[in-house]
Amino acid sequence: MDRRSEALAQLLETALSERFATPIVELLQATPIPVAVVQVADLRVLALNELMARVYHRPDAAGLTISALLPPAHPLSDPRPYRSVSVKGRAHSATIVIDGQTWEWFIRPFKGEGRTVEHLLTGMVAQPAAPLDVDVARLREMSTAKTEFLNVAAHELRTPLSVILGYGSLLAQGGLNGEHQKLAGARIYEKARQLSRLIMDMSLVGRLDELGSAMTKEDLDLVDLVEPMVKEHQRRFADLAIDLRLDVLTAPVRANPYWLHLAVRELLDNAVRFRPGPTGRIDVALAGSGTSWTISVLDDGFGIDPQHQGQLFKRFARIETEATSHLLGLGIGLYIVEEVAKAHGGRVLVDSRPGTGSEFTLELPRP
Repeated sequence: MDRRSEALAQLLETALSERFATPIVELLQATPIPVAVVQVADLRVLALNELMARVYHRPDAAGLTISALLPPAHPLSDPRPYRSVSVKGRAHSATIVIDGQTWEWFIRPFKGEGRTVEHLLTGMVAQPAAPLDVDVARLREMSTAKTEFLNVAAHELRTPLSVILGYGSLLAQGGLNGEHQKLAGARIYEKARQLSRLIMDMSLVGRLDELGSAMTKEDLDLVDLVEPMVKEHQRRFADLAIDLRLDVLTAPVRANPYWLHLAVRELLDNAVRFRPGPTGRIDVALAGSGTSWTISVLDDGFGIDPQHQGQLFKRFARIETEATSHLLGLGIGLYIVEEVAKAHGGRVLVDSRPGTGSEFTLELPRP
């Protein structure tokens, strides 16, 4: 323990020797780490602060024994460290993991009037989430990913920029007639939109670290999320028959609205983009089973050969065919969809055949 914890221990020992004449609970509540005072005789919790009560998952922990508070498999329930400290009179410390968080657990003996150990101070200090070697490995992985991303981005940006510069140069020279000027403007606009999408994808790559355990979540309804998105695509792509089937009236889920909205939008955009022409059909369905909700997007586009489907969800992976080689992208759309699904405890399924179309299903657990 550091000096502040040492000072706290001395105050608590004095208070215990005075038979709780000093307000022990106030001292514990002022401590910024989970701590509790345990009686040696039966390992009964005499006092604790709110932080330790959360660890025990029992606001009424005071007065209960350790065995009554915690299941046998819990790291704090083993009576042997407590007994060892009470017999030997020496402090104990160990590294434990509770609910994915690493802690340094300590037990300190308190001696009574007869100089025998009568009480124990137990507490926990949060440790870094990962050891140094894991951090270094993660930094190396991030460095490799950034290099890979820059190479892909440079390649994809070059094509639309070349078209924009070429047509822009012709327009600047003033040698184009009205019809050719209109064509040049249309091509520049088309390539500018592609650049806009690439830049948006690039910004998302920089935010992928948000898809971790610390990602904020809130209660939302999938019906309220999906229905406006489908209506927006119906308005934007009037040549497509986009239908929505809702098999449920409400679909509550605990999720991050930004990332979930992004994943569903990516599935809808892919259904629109990967097709031979502006017409066709897209069917969107929201349904529920006993343990999960499913959002499926079925299209009649190019389809994907089964032998290539294993590459779909890999970062920066693009499946290029003669029919899709003209479509630009960084190859992160479906990768993000799968990462979003994993971050919410779900998964993504695909069923596709070349020339027939594809169906992608986003599966999310019910609360």
